[in-house]
Amino acid sequence: MSKTIIGLIFILIGVCYGSMAIDDIYNHTLGYLIENEWIKPPVIKKVDKGILGRIGTIIIYSLVLIIIGIYLIWNRKI
Repeated sequence: MSKTIIGLIFILIGVCYGSMAIDDIYNHTLGYLIENEWIKPPVIKKVDKGILGRIGTIIIYSLVLIIIGIYLIWNRKI
């Protein structure tokens, strides 16, 4: 598999994961899985909230995946 394809896969995964920051997409994808009992929601317990929250964390992780993909495409010859 070439680095170009791997880079494009990283970018695609980053964009797909970044779309989870939009609440409607998040509710439809995970809500569907919970309604059909494919996954069980975690037990609600009191946890310390992160500084960024759910949306900020998703955006940072998706940007990191996209940057890794761009780096792989940019440096194909290494």
